[in-house]
Amino acid sequence: MTVAVHLDSQTFLGHNQETYQELRLALQLNLRRQLLIAVCDNGALQAQLAEQLEAHFSPYPETVPLADTVRSRLSPIVTLRLDAQHPDLVREVLVWLKQQRLLQASSPIIPVFQIVGVDQLTRQSPTLQNRFLASLIRVDALLTQLDCRLLVWVPRPWLTKIRQSVPTFWRSRSGLFEFAGEPMSPDPFPSRAPTAPGPATGPATVSAPPEADECDDLADSDDPVDQPNLWTVLRQDLATLEPDTSGKSTAATSATAEPDPAGTELQGATSTSSLGAVPPNQTASTVPVTFAATDHEAFSAMVMPPLGTVPQDVLEELRQAEAEAAAATQPPHPPAAATGANTSVLPPLPSELAASDDINRLWQYIHTLIRQQAGPLTIARAYLALGQMSRNVIDQTPASPALLDFTVTAYERASTGLLAGETDWCDTLNDLASLYWLRSQQETGSAAVPWLHRSIDTYQTALDNCQHTAPADTLGRLYSNLATVYGLLANHDDPLPWLEKSLHAYDQALACDPGARSPQDYGNLQNGLGTVHWELAKYQNPQHHLASAIKAYEAALDQQSPQADPQTYAMIQNNLGIAYWSLAQHERPVLLLERAIAAYTAALSYRTMATTPTGCASTHNNLGTAWFDLAEHVPNRLQALQHAARAYETALKAADNALRSSNPQPLGFDLWATFHSFGVVHAYIAQALPEGELPQRQSHLQVSLQHCLLAYEGWRDSPEQLDTLVTALVYTVHLHFEIVGIAGQQAALSQVPGELLPQVLRRL
Repeated sequence: MTVAVHLDSQTFLGHNQETYQELRLALQLNLRRQLLIAVCDNGALQAQLAEQLEAHFSPYPETVPLADTVRSRLSPIVTLRLDAQHPDLVREVLVWLKQQRLLQASSPIIPVFQIVGVDQLTRQSPTLQNRFLASLIRVDALLTQLDCRLLVWVPRPWLTKIRQSVPTFWRSRSGLFEFAGEPMSPDPFPSRAPTAPGPATGPATVSAPPEADECDDLADSDDPVDQPNLWTVLRQDLATLEPDTSGKSTAATSATAEPDPAGTELQGATSTSSLGAVPPNQTASTVPVTFAATDHEAFSAMVMPPLGTVPQDVLEELRQAEAEAAAATQPPHPPAAATGANTSVLPPLPSELAASDDINRLWQYIHTLIRQQAGPLTIARAYLALGQMSRNVIDQTPASPALLDFTVTAYERASTGLLAGETDWCDTLNDLASLYWLRSQQETGSAAVPWLHRSIDTYQTALDNCQHTAPADTLGRLYSNLATVYGLLANHDDPLPWLEKSLHAYDQALACDPGARSPQDYGNLQNGLGTVHWELAKYQNPQHHLASAIKAYEAALDQQSPQADPQTYAMIQNNLGIAYWSLAQHERPVLLLERAIAAYTAALSYRTMATTPTGCASTHNNLGTAWFDLAEHVPNRLQALQHAARAYETALKAADNALRSSNPQPLGFDLWATFHSFGVVHAYIAQALPEGELPQRQSHLQVSLQHCLLAYEGWRDSPEQLDTLVTALVYTVHLHFEIVGIAGQQAALSQVPGELLPQVLRRL
């Protein structure tokens, strides 16, 4: 007699309640691609637990005020009972999704599927039991493609059989939760004659896949020798999901119809997604989860692609699984000891993360997975979730070295367990390499170089393995980030080879056609490319590289809207002005300097004293230099110098505002050089003014001397700049003599610091 054991039973109260809470917390984590196995021998207890879970995760009605972001994270639980005459777990899920029209939705919210009814298979024929086991091989493909989650309820004898016959399913588990209770039957698997290799009792073992011409019709035989081939069973099971030519509703008939031995063969995956066309050699198991295919043809291939399109590593895994299943007569090997980078315990949570309940729950969940010796892929996905949550904290607050090191460790352990070449793996390596770059910012001088090299190696590893599988935008992001780090490394080493590598990486990123998906990404790439060309111009072919920089900056501006992102637009205009000014040092100075001035002026429409005082100061400083240089090439020299003086004056005011702000930012230019330039410009204006305007000339000379002396405050310990400053002082003092006379010269010399006076007098 079966004894029902309730949750309030004193015998199992503590254990079952604790296990139930662990199961509920595992579901609340909302991790992607979870496969949870709940073990319960008592049918009444299992039903009660399943109902309680379904009630706990039932969706809130629309009348309950919840933010959209919160509501989108609340995944309901849907309970699916296996059809005892057609026990295909994957098919049950797909039929439900098809009936709910979620397979065609652009971003469906897919519930947690709770599978019950496995205990009913105990007294079914070996053929039906074998069909159930065969369906489990496809579960990982289902989880991967739909990003869904499964909770499968099984009695303990079936758990043992699954571990022996379908090791790939067992290794994919994300958690195992065992409830205590009396079994429903002392002999769940009826005895039968051992006419083939295998245990005397239990479901028939899963056979190895044959060649295509060995796929025979399904034979209704209990004899394991006459068992149908696995691949034939899978094709026939999925055939019920093909279009119904009789005119009846497919959704209504597919749930009950018997498999058709002449069912349609599996079709190749031709699905597309919002990210663009799937690469030609991308298999159905790696197609993005947003399905654009309208109905049936890609439907069966989504679950199991033909053997010719299965990646070699996945094929080897399937073959290994089938070999293990064929050897089910052997006692199962004991679980391997937890080894490898992704099964060791992380360091303690840093203080920035310890206060988060979600992170603490996930942290405990990872410990549970390690304790239960879950598969490496499952542990890797949990580590990835932890790393992503930690990275979100880094995005919001200044990161300490401890927080960065913790996040790096989580990503490193995730990367060791994910499947190389898949999009998740590529994205993980991209994030990890970016974290290495962030970690380099915590170091000074040469200590940053090892972190930059690790970043480069990680980006390159992702690119080497993802060229033919990752979407174009993923490849573009990897190349773009790699180019950036190459450019940073040029600051610590011989710059030329690293800049050339950066240039090549930017070209590769642009070849991925980011403009078709995001004009902003395309503009950012062109801006980065222009900067590398500008840097290369310092070392080789300056006119070629500067012309290329101008072309890149102009292409970036074509993709930018000043209304949508005024500061980015202003930044690129400023860069364009610098490129024009630099090229003007080699050719066509008047034309190119005028274009530089136009670019700087366009940038200053958005870089104002109020919005961005630092950017305003930098661009006004550049504008002053362009006007100063143009004054040497145009007839109206005085007007150009006056424009330069006004630009330098505004730059100094904006710099003062920026440095006095509550959160001062680096200016990006030498402020003391601006004082010096401002002084020299006023000296030139004094010289260019008519002789009859003596008071104005004297005023400009005094301003010139004052600002040269202010420059001395910052340059007094820099011999090279100090020599430049002495030259300016000599020129200013000499102008005092020419314009005002000996008295003016003596007055100017009296203001020169004593330590500089001998040098000034010697040059006079």
